[in-house]
Amino acid sequence: MPGDDRDEFDAIVERLDLDLSFPDDAPARETRHPSERGGADDELDLEPDLDDEPDAHDDQFYRRVDQGPVRLPTGRRALGLLAVTLPPLLLVVCTLGGIWLPRSLVIGCGLIFVAGAIFLISQLPEHGPSRPDWPDDGAAL
Repeated sequence: MPGDDRDEFDAIVERLDLDLSFPDDAPARETRHPSERGGADDELDLEPDLDDEPDAHDDQFYRRVDQGPVRLPTGRRALGLLAVTLPPLLLVVCTLGGIWLPRSLVIGCGLIFVAGAIFLISQLPEHGPSRPDWPDDGAAL
């Protein structure tokens, strides 16, 4: 019977020793500037004044970094770019055109894409600790 379950629950809740009284509104906390504080018996101000100390990042400045030498495309890098762009393009065009490709061709396109991406990533320039912005090159491509 569903009524018995409700009565049992109410009996359990009545036996619990719960303090359900809620405190009145918390008193508003007054924050004062350190120079306005009186003696040692004043309440400690745990809320920091954000305007007292300048940020550490305020002293930073923008520094223009000269671009490195322009890397002319080589045959291997152009082949890597083609390997990254052409297989997905082929799959998208064939899918939109309703052409069903053999499974081996689809797997081959995926492998060519992965190989081209790995090759291009491995060709990214590595700058050593002699550079002022090492190890982070920022937006340098």
